[in-house]
Parts: sequence; structure tokens; C-alpha cells
Amino acid sequence: MLVCRLLLVLFLSSLASFSGAAGIPIKNPAALEDVQQIVSTFGIDQGVQNAIRRDLENNNRTKPELYFDPVIYMQPFTVEAINQHISVVLAKYISSDYAQKLLKELPKPAGKISTRLWRTEMNQSLDAARGEFNKLSPADRKAVNDFRSSPTFLSMLNALNNSREERQEELGNWSGNEMRARVQQSRKAIAELMEISIKLEKEEIDENVKLSERIPLTGQRSFDQEARLTFEYLRANIKQNLRFSEELKALDLANALKPATLTSRQGIENSNLAILAAEAMFDNNSKRYDSLRASYTDAIEKIVMSPQQRQDVIANNKKNMEDILELRIRRNEHLRAFLELKKQVLALCESRFGKIKVESDTLVFDNEQDVNQYNSLVRQINAERQALLDMEKQDLDERSRSLATFRKK
Repeated sequence: MLVCRLLLVLFLSSLASFSGAAGIPIKNPAALEDVQQIVSTFGIDQGVQNAIRRDLENNNRTKPELYFDPVIYMQPFTVEAINQHISVVLAKYISSDYAQKLLKELPKPAGKISTRLWRTEMNQSLDAARGEFNKLSPADRKAVNDFRSSPTFLSMLNALNNSREERQEELGNWSGNEMRARVQQSRKAIAELMEISIKLEKEEIDENVKLSERIPLTGQRSFDQEARLTFEYLRANIKQNLRFSEELKALDLANALKPATLTSRQGIENSNLAILAAEAMFDNNSKRYDSLRASYTDAIEKIVMSPQQRQDVIANNKKNMEDILELRIRRNEHLRAFLELKKQVLALCESRFGKIKVESDTLVFDNEQDVNQYNSLVRQINAERQALLDMEKQDLDERSRSLATFRKK
């Protein structure tokens, strides 16, 4: 199954061009709520969110094979959540005293103008901030310069500079963890369908089990498309299995060779018709599976992806198709032989009609040759049935191993 190939191509936003050695945290760190207020006032959290979005847009333009849906990808990166992650780190690098002093200065005129200029520079450009600064009155320009050269403001700049590396790591880990959690949810939905399929064939769960309608999305387009196609393919297979099982039960093949059936003209005719219907059902079922598989393979290979991914997909599809085809050929051979032998039993009993009796639910023939022929056919039928059961067990064991491997990834 291609589900075992579903591996994430993680995209971690660079967020900004952070560089430089990590600073050493101070001994009297600021209170988290104070730092959160500072980060919010200067709009640092909003700036980081804008940077993530810009990096995402740039990635989508330059690397279409790694396209991320902006709406889905940005969901966890709210301004509030970014503030929390930034502040936890930044609080280690600014003292409690300086943080409280800064908070007292920010509501003043010079503080308000400075934060406005900071936001302009961060969200527009340095030139835009300079232009706005030059429009200020001389007194306001002096007040801003004094504020920005004060130990209080410089303490914040130092904290931002010294925490760069750690903030980058914090935001990168957060981004990666968020994506990995989404991937696990998506893979979990696929694993559940794989497990349901196995349990249904083992008759370990009720056939009225409800199947999930949708698979959780990660936002990474190629992964989501492959996961969704695999999810829908598995659902379609399960529904096809259930449909086929119902059709097969309706034929009542288990009673086709009952002694009472084999000594009744109507019973023999009904059994012949049931076997003919079963042959047609098996052929149609096989064609439906081939159609599902072909559609799935074709859709998977049309996903926009890197050349290496495409090569892996095609190779996996070819290997899986070869394995499925080999199993189907062997299974169909045994199935045809199984049904053909049943028809031979019916033909034998029809040709000896009136000469076969039922005693204690057992057929009684009037000559040893017919007994030997009948017993030989029954032994061959049982051998073909056992071969089919062995193949089914082998298939289920292999699928169980695939499921276990898939869950570990």
C-alpha cells in the first residue's frame, strides 16, 4: 500500500534572518506578563506573524512542489500564540526592573511615537519609518532619540539581540511540532481505515461500522492530496468489500452442495445458477478493484511534487501493482478451480439423479465408482478452499504488518 510511503516534507519557516551567538540569560528575569505586554505594544508578535506569512508566500511562489495552504498552515500561528512563545524566551534576557521601567515609559508621548515608528519599520520598511520620523517636530525627534538611547530601551534591544538564536529555535520547534501533530492526525485516520478493513475480513467487527468521512489536513498540499486520495481509496475498498460480501451471502453458496440439494432437480438447478452468478460476481468485483486501483494510481501520479518524490511514487505504484496482480492471479486460479469442481459435483449428481439417496443427511450412491468420484471431487474442493483460506490469511498477515509499520512512522 502506498500509505506506507506517506512521509512529511516539513517546511519550517525561517521567520527572519537570525544570526549571532546566543546570549546568556540574566539572573533576575522579567515577569512573563510584563514581557508579553512589551511584545504586544511594540507589535513584535504581529511582525513575526507577518514574517511567517511572507516566508510562506515566497515558498509557495518558488517551490510549488512544497506548496502550503496559507489558511490551514497559519491557523496555530495567532498573534497571541506567537506572543506567548516569544515572551517565554525574551523574559530570560531582560531584567524585571528594566521591563517595569519600560512599561512606565511606553504610555508617554516619546514612548508612543517610538513604538509607532518601530511598527512602521517592522511592517513596512526602514525608509518608511525614516520618512515618518522626519515629519516630526524637532522636539519630538529629540524626545524619540533620547528615549531610544536610554538604558531602559537599550535593555530591550539587548534582550532581543541576545535571545535571537533561542527564539529562532523555539519558533522552529513549535512550527515543527504543530506540523508533526497534524501529520499524525492524518496518518491516524488512514491507519483506522486500514485496521477496519482487516477486522472486517476477520469478522472481528460489525459490518455496520461507520467510516470517517474526512481526513484531517496538514496544509502541505502534496502530502494532503496523497493522504486524501489514499483515505478515499481505502474507504472505497471497504465499501466494495461490504457490498460484495452482501451479494455473496445472498447467493447462499454454502448450501449449494447440501445432500438435500443434490437429490432435488430444483436444488441442482438453483445451485448451478448460484455458481454461475458467483463467477460473474467475482469477475465484476475484480474489475471494480482494478478500476479503483487504476484511478488511485493515476491521481497520485498527477500530484505536483518534486522529481524525486515522483520517482518514488511511480516505483512504489509499480511494485504494489505487481504484488496485487500476482496475488490476484493465484487467487483467481484457485477460485475458478473451486467453483468448477462444485459444478462437476452438480453434474455428477444430475447425471445420477434418482440413483442417489439421502440417509442421515449423507449421500448414498448405488455404486462404488460414483462414490469414489464424488469423494475425489469433495477432497479437491476442500483443498482449493484451504488454499484460498491460506492466501487470505497470508494477505491479512501482510496487511497487519504493513499497518504496524505505518503506525511506527
